[in-house]
Amino acid sequence: MFRFSKGSGYAIAGLVYISTSKASDYTGIDEISRATGISKQYLAKLFRTLASRGIIRSARGRDGGFMLERDPGTITILEVVEAIDGPIESGCVIKDGDCSDRSECLLHAVLKRCSLSVAGILASQSIGGIGPGFFCK
Repeated sequence: MFRFSKGSGYAIAGLVYISTSKASDYTGIDEISRATGISKQYLAKLFRTLASRGIIRSARGRDGGFMLERDPGTITILEVVEAIDGPIESGCVIKDGDCSDRSECLLHAVLKRCSLSVAGILASQSIGGIGPGFFCK
């Protein structure tokens, strides 16, 4: 089964929470942390990355926090996962690292199709399509 890294899962959870908040207001990191059960420090680190990728924006101060940069229906799960973890790729089963298309391992074609399938599925799902029931407690 495909698994997100903890960072990607947390980033998705934070974005889903923000997407269910009032769209015209910034949501504070304390509120997001309480609602998701994710530490403020870890969220802040993840959100800096997401802000640098144009997925969210931040504002300092009393009424500051985070808000989505775009409509939640246009932010894909793939975009978030790749912002946090890098491109979806399968590793080589023979040696450490990734297979190149020029020196393929025995399962290269199969693993490449798997990676492309996973990326396609993640690209078809947006943050806006995930409801608040997403949170695990």
